[in-house]
Amino acid sequence: MYVDISITEDDLRLIMGSPFKPRYAAALKNVFCPACRQKEDNAVHPKKLWLNPAGDVLVEGACANCGADLEKLLETGIDPRQYDQAMAIREYKVEIGKDYEIRK
Repeated sequence: MYVDISITEDDLRLIMGSPFKPRYAAALKNVFCPACRQKEDNAVHPKKLWLNPAGDVLVEGACANCGADLEKLLETGIDPRQYDQAMAIREYKVEIGKDYEIRK
């Protein structure tokens, strides 16, 4: 299935491994917002997480400065350990869990 599927923050914690909190927090900072043109000291407030077929995670959220919709790609698929974990989570959700949404 070549679509983005929804995942939880707990799933992302398993994908990113240790230390999750500082790596995830750093990944959400310094995001450029085309609406308010803010980049420095800006962040995305996550609303939804999507796992793509390449093992990368797309964070869908809002600009911390103005609230406009933003997306941030976390390239978790380039690390072999993270990729393997992402694919295991993806396979479980699609084949067994059936507890996901498809990104439109």
